[in-house]
Amino acid sequence: MTAPSAARIAVVSSGFAASTGRRVADHAAGRGHDVRFVDDVEDAAALRAALRDADAVVLVPKRGDPVRHTEHATRLLLAEAAARPAPPHLVLLSSFAVGHGPAHPLNRTAAALLPARIAAERALRSGPAPYTIVRPTWMTDDPPGSHALTLTQDPRTDGMISRADLAAAMIAAVEEPSARGTTFALFNEPGEPLADWAAAFTGLRRDTEDADADPHREELS
Repeated sequence: MTAPSAARIAVVSSGFAASTGRRVADHAAGRGHDVRFVDDVEDAAALRAALRDADAVVLVPKRGDPVRHTEHATRLLLAEAAARPAPPHLVLLSSFAVGHGPAHPLNRTAAALLPARIAAERALRSGPAPYTIVRPTWMTDDPPGSHALTLTQDPRTDGMISRADLAAAMIAAVEEPSARGTTFALFNEPGEPLADWAAAFTGLRRDTEDADADPHREELS
């Protein structure tokens, strides 16, 4: 895929060198984008400076407190985005486990985890900014482009995804307008690496057309 014109991308994530957020930032920089990194979403001055003229913001929530790092962080970004004449595109890293509901083991690791993720997703869908919600499956450290990559809107999907391919998908979602307004999971499988991101995103249903984008909105209301 040929890189488009450079975008100004703020990545909000843990500053840990091997974090998924750092991988996203490194991939974006490798694609020629202007990357700003925000380690503390609650540092209002740093956040405002990073978003001042940003075209896109990628949120990779820190581990620990899901209400603070996922739901609250998403609302802070939306508030900053709403203050701009042209809100940046917000890309949220969520989880495939959201589609499986409360019974999934990942959703039972902390009582607040699933409700916080669902609240963050809902806030984006009803918010003022263009958005993309990415739900990775189980993450691996496989090298980039080692496998084929499938994007799916099956809420019960499962599988494995390399962090490198996940980072590529999140930046591709920034680059490709057809990724906006979608919620999708993704996983690797045997085969050739994905070469046409535009076609992959175009094949997804927009959330405004998809009554099942948030399959558990009633049971956790």
